[in-house]
Amino acid sequence: MLRSAPRRFVDREAERDELIEQVSLARAQREQGVFVLQGMGGVGKTALMLWCVRELAPSFDLVLEVSMGASAEAKTVEEILDVFLVQLEPRVTPPTLDGKLAVYRAETARRDVLVVLDDVDSAESVEQLIPASPAGVVLATSRQRLEAFEFAGFATMRLDVLSEPYGIELLSQGLDPAVAAEEERALADIAKLAGYLPLALTIAGAQLRARRHERPSALLARLESAQDFLAEFQVDRDRKLEFVYEASYQALQPREQMLYRRLGLFPGRQFPVWAASLLLGEGTPAQDALLALSRATLVGELADGRYEMHSIIHRHAQRHADEAEHPADIRNLRRALGEAYLDFASARELVLSSRLHFGSRFDGRLAPAYAGEDGYRRAVGDLETEMPNLRRIVSMAAEEGFSDLTWELAEAVANFLFQRGRYADAIAVHLLGLAAARQVCQETGDVRPLVVLHTELGKAYYSVHEHALAAEQFAFAAERTDRIAEAAVAVPVLAKTLVWQGLVHSRLGRYGTAVECLERSAQLVADPAFPAGLRLREERLLDMNGAPILAKAGRVAEGIEAAERAAAHFGADTDQANHAKSVANLGEVLSGVDDARAEEHLRSALAWEKELGIVDFEAYTGEVLGKLLKRTGRTEEGNVVLARAAELYELLADQRAEALRADLRD
Repeated sequence: MLRSAPRRFVDREAERDELIEQVSLARAQREQGVFVLQGMGGVGKTALMLWCVRELAPSFDLVLEVSMGASAEAKTVEEILDVFLVQLEPRVTPPTLDGKLAVYRAETARRDVLVVLDDVDSAESVEQLIPASPAGVVLATSRQRLEAFEFAGFATMRLDVLSEPYGIELLSQGLDPAVAAEEERALADIAKLAGYLPLALTIAGAQLRARRHERPSALLARLESAQDFLAEFQVDRDRKLEFVYEASYQALQPREQMLYRRLGLFPGRQFPVWAASLLLGEGTPAQDALLALSRATLVGELADGRYEMHSIIHRHAQRHADEAEHPADIRNLRRALGEAYLDFASARELVLSSRLHFGSRFDGRLAPAYAGEDGYRRAVGDLETEMPNLRRIVSMAAEEGFSDLTWELAEAVANFLFQRGRYADAIAVHLLGLAAARQVCQETGDVRPLVVLHTELGKAYYSVHEHALAAEQFAFAAERTDRIAEAAVAVPVLAKTLVWQGLVHSRLGRYGTAVECLERSAQLVADPAFPAGLRLREERLLDMNGAPILAKAGRVAEGIEAAERAAAHFGADTDQANHAKSVANLGEVLSGVDDARAEEHLRSALAWEKELGIVDFEAYTGEVLGKLLKRTGRTEEGNVVLARAAELYELLADQRAEALRADLRD
């Protein structure tokens, strides 16, 4: 027999009402109805079904209930019929399965029966247990997401985890309201650790109510420090949460088990198919094994073709990996992941920029990921999707001591992070990369990784208006260029560093000093030691960055000429971010002398910046355009543009604050 409906319940009213409505409609039309609630273990399928049974039971002549799961006493159809026939009380119970089915159908044909099946694993077993009466109904739950359910014409409903507010509400039920208010943050963190999974939240809530001396903050500390996280979710030594996933794991085939536990080694919860194939390590696609895991609701397929593993399931898989995989194999798999993500990021960075790189993947071995007009957007889209994983891969590489991978990954994503204004990620990644670069320098004497990471960290600090920290990093980078033996490397690196030092001076209003930095950089770009193949692009970058500074220093005509050269160059380049910026800078310089062309350039740049999602550029260009509109008598329109810029600046302020918090944490 199944347990009674839960006494503590939140959310799911919409699902309950929909299911009851569908059942009522089927009965009104005298149609047999089969309704299957699907979802991962612990998501609350049984609880919702029993809630509906409580509402529906009075309208049926008889309710037959049984659990078919791994812990149930009745697992086969014949065993279930033995249970049901006792309740149906036929005059004779035949010894064979066919005989029992015939009696079952005869007995259910003359009364309205509600059959309740928990944890079914096949459509065939459900079909055999459908009551024979026209108004008979089956309510079932399943951890399996089977095509056979759809093929059989069953109505299916998929349940997901609770939202954050409802997760906290379920966890907090029965607690002293004063304690819940005082420990609001701890309760939210516990709910997040539990992945908003109803079973985990119910267990944690029961522990809080039973152990009244233990406040939520103490439970949170215990969960955060637990060596065996899943073991903490038990009721009177019954490891209820762990059992749910262990049963699913044991039902998998060996190859599927291998993929499952190795997914526990993947640092993110969402992953592409190619990463799963790499972890499987057999040189064959992982699609079939992923499909098996998806059918068992151990992973879920996302709309973009990637997959997702719930945080609780991920912990279970990770524990199996720790137990079953040799430490050397685990390290090798993590190394392989780092190498693969370095290839992924580098191939897309080759689309975004043709600037000088020092990482091993930029020696010609890799081709750009995309070509053509949409290449830039596709590369940005890929990096946006995988950036959470890339951030974790960098951390994993650092923890494993893969110094070469760590600094190269940081270099490969630096341009993307800067262009997209992801300063919290940039600071965190570059601090790890800088530490790795120091290690590489100590081991090999190669100072180039240090120069790269000092510069990139300086750019991130500059972007969050931490000018002293930025200047310090640029100074470190400049100092270390003296230790680069190859002039063809040292000269362009120093030239780039001088540009950034000039930008810091300009931001602080020291325009004369800023121009001096740019002029020194221009001299280095003209130096015969500067790589000829990079010279034109670097000259135009100097024009782009220097144009507004020249104008502010009183050299407006030079600034306009420089801005026009930059806009013309990047208009024919694949670097769309610099194209937008160069046009915006041209508009800004022209607006300073009220040139009629300024508005057109600013509007064009603003549209590109918005399309590309470059919030920094969009905010500043909007500010310049708004002020221009107001100066030329269009006050109302100018105020609208300025209001939008103000909204973006507020967003950027939040990003900058988060970036600095990340710096403090690291």
